[in-house]
Amino acid sequence: MKVSSTRTMPNWLVRSTLGMLCLGASVASASPLEEQRKIYEQAQSSIDKGELDKALALKKQIPDYSLTPYLDYRLFLRDLNDQSPAQVEGFISQYKEFPFSTRVRAPYLDALYKRKDWQAIGAFQQQEPKGQSYQCIYYRTQFELGNQDLAFEGAEKLWLTGNSIADQCDALLNEWDKADRRSDDKILTRMLLAFEARNSNMVRYLAKLPKTEAAKKQAKSMLTLFNKPDGVAKFAKQSKVTEINREQSKLALQKLARMDVEQAQQSYDAVISGQKFSQDDAQRLADYIAFRLTRTESEELAKWRDEVVKNSSYKPLTETRARLAVQNQDWEGVLFWISNLSETVQGHKRWKYWRGRSEIELGQVEQGKARLKSILGERNFYSAAAAEELQVPITYPKGTIELDKSLIEPYQASLDRIEELIALDKIAAAKSEWRFLLGNVTKDKREMLAKFASQKRWHHLSVTASIQAKMWDKFNVRFPIAHQWWFDFYGEKNDVSSITMLSLARQESALDSEAKSPVGARGLMQIMPATAKATANKYKIKYSGPSELYEVQKNIEIGSQYLGSLLKEYDNNRIFAFAAYNAGPSRVKTWRGRTQGNVDVYSFIESIPFKETRGYVQNILMFETYYRDIMNVEGSFLTKSEESLKY
Repeated sequence: MKVSSTRTMPNWLVRSTLGMLCLGASVASASPLEEQRKIYEQAQSSIDKGELDKALALKKQIPDYSLTPYLDYRLFLRDLNDQSPAQVEGFISQYKEFPFSTRVRAPYLDALYKRKDWQAIGAFQQQEPKGQSYQCIYYRTQFELGNQDLAFEGAEKLWLTGNSIADQCDALLNEWDKADRRSDDKILTRMLLAFEARNSNMVRYLAKLPKTEAAKKQAKSMLTLFNKPDGVAKFAKQSKVTEINREQSKLALQKLARMDVEQAQQSYDAVISGQKFSQDDAQRLADYIAFRLTRTESEELAKWRDEVVKNSSYKPLTETRARLAVQNQDWEGVLFWISNLSETVQGHKRWKYWRGRSEIELGQVEQGKARLKSILGERNFYSAAAAEELQVPITYPKGTIELDKSLIEPYQASLDRIEELIALDKIAAAKSEWRFLLGNVTKDKREMLAKFASQKRWHHLSVTASIQAKMWDKFNVRFPIAHQWWFDFYGEKNDVSSITMLSLARQESALDSEAKSPVGARGLMQIMPATAKATANKYKIKYSGPSELYEVQKNIEIGSQYLGSLLKEYDNNRIFAFAAYNAGPSRVKTWRGRTQGNVDVYSFIESIPFKETRGYVQNILMFETYYRDIMNVEGSFLTKSEESLKY
């Protein structure tokens, strides 16, 4: 979307400029709130430096400041080693309305464990805690306090895992082993768990532990099967039919399917008959192999796969087969595979759409159109696709919500803290307060909090609250118009629609400028550091490192340039560009190779094998529709070139 080159500066930039002009103003003109903030920051700095007496003196100057309890929390942590269990419980109770109250237990347990104060741990932690390391501490304490049966019951539960165990468990597990509780059967059971977890180091380690000759032989056999799963057919036929041998055979066949699916299919019958699998278990194994044969080019294997799918009740497998039929434009196949889904799943808008499309393609035009009409007017990608197919306007339910301040009045103290934390740019703490608050209120109050956050322009907070409250039709709350100045500015500069960028950011981060994904993507548009560096170098953008991606302006600058480059690469086709932004250009190339210019846009989107990417593309197209509606901007669901292109 083009925008005028004349625009107003964002508010923060105006404030910054005014602040510089007023640099010479007297400190005495600062408001009482600004003075409190200043003292609070000084107290935090004093705690950082270990100047606790100074911090205490500063804290006394701001007893009524909304964030002063955070100083109490940090000072309490400093003295945690000197606190009794009763004092810690008292602190947790006193500050139960603060998110940090739930974060005191772990460091206190760590402190007690460090000095091996078993009596104190027993008094403080009277039930099994969450987290493996703390469960280890809990059961070790039970042992030290003489509750051996409970301790060893916990030890066994902790030991039976396919993964590594926390160091805090070492002493407990040593005692459990010395008491001769670690039997060879348990060792073999854990080997199976490690096999299932694909933990090769653990499988090798456990294979050395059995004591009896029979168990040693079994462990060696399992290790061999783990390392060479292509021997699974021989193993299944020659080994005695037992529960452990059947489980080994299953895991080995699954591993073989991941390595060489054709060989796994060839071994299937021997494994099933050799270990006498039940019909249900045999079907599940066949499903596992068939899933990996989705795109086989062998007619024989495809025939076997389809027979498996016909007998399967595994929804993702049947849906994947239906998508393959869509990709191949096999309309009779689409109808057939949809009919193999449960009635409930067939009723989903996705499959109603494809059933209707198939009927139209097969000449059952009126029946197909009637089916498509049945899903019109919904807040759903397939409803929009049906409207496009029928050439009628896209409509969906829209609602409004009025703020009832009486419902959120009991939470004003929390809201005041959140506002202060945002003012001090302590966004992580503000989000923590918000999550804690939402987790302790009812749905109707979540709705009011979402509306309150929307009015405050707490963009990410309003989005998260609207999702938790399931306010699906309250679009003005769910889709805030955030950072519009920067989106407009860089949209014009890089020839990318600002609504497209805003919609992508809404999908990527829920408009959280400090978001960080498990794989390391950062900021509003969730940019990977390597992508940011390459984009900045290529387009001569000033960029100093990953931390800059948390800055709204820099994130949008780099994100818009990267998205713009993808759009240029794909001739302004958003479907390809969005898919590449999410899954990478190389995967888009692979997916295009499969369809080879033979399918329409909706078939291509449906054929995307990654559920995340498929939903990603669909969501952003819908989000653009919502934002155009909210902002009263003209535009179509798909451009003419996107709609007419063969994919």
